[in-house]
Amino acid sequence: MKNIFFFLLLLSASSCTKHFIATEYKFEEQRLNPNSPSDGKIAAIIQPYKDSLDKEMNVVLAVSDTILTKSIPESDLGNLMCDLILKKSKDYCNCKIDFTFLNNGGIRLPNLPKGNITLGKIIELMPFENLIDIMNVSGKTLDTLFNYMAAKGGWQISGARYKFKNEKAFDVFINGEPLNSNKNYAIAVSDYLAQGGDNCTMLAVLPKTILKKSLRDAIIDGLKEMNLRGENIKSVIDGRVQKVD
Repeated sequence: MKNIFFFLLLLSASSCTKHFIATEYKFEEQRLNPNSPSDGKIAAIIQPYKDSLDKEMNVVLAVSDTILTKSIPESDLGNLMCDLILKKSKDYCNCKIDFTFLNNGGIRLPNLPKGNITLGKIIELMPFENLIDIMNVSGKTLDTLFNYMAAKGGWQISGARYKFKNEKAFDVFINGEPLNSNKNYAIAVSDYLAQGGDNCTMLAVLPKTILKKSLRDAIIDGLKEMNLRGENIKSVIDGRVQKVD
């Protein structure tokens, strides 16, 4: 009897439930800007995470003796980045790599400051998670690649040197030897370029070995190792990329 009474009670309650259907919607847009008043409660929730992140981003990786600047066709900043990427790519894969290069659009800061170079600054410099791809490329394909780099005004490089005039590359040297069209070369490059990004279509169809390390990892690890050796950053323009008038 009690069970029947309980069932009827539930049935009665459910039959009295009201269902509402929205017939009109309104919203008010509120834009935030630097002058917007802060919300103390939200700021208090965020503050511990901000403090932790700031502490991590402010870790000093190395010290630079000079301001390092992005420029074309060659720059001390680009040379540093490529030199570190080439060295660490060799370490990561424990294999022979002939050279590496960077497109100018992949360098996202105009310069690195003189003095302390922090983790946060390197993340600003390379904010993308581009992994390192190792590729074996024929000299004939590289001839096309160097001409394309010349047409783009000159890209940053390490392990090789080249000159260009009227958007055509010449005097291309890899590891101190002239580019041989009949030889294959191992290159370390971002997965973005390896997949044909920035119109590097000559690379898109080639086999690739993907390292589980990013270009940014290589730069960070290289700077840390430099700092542990007690070395400051010293990068110069050495003529590895030359535009000839």
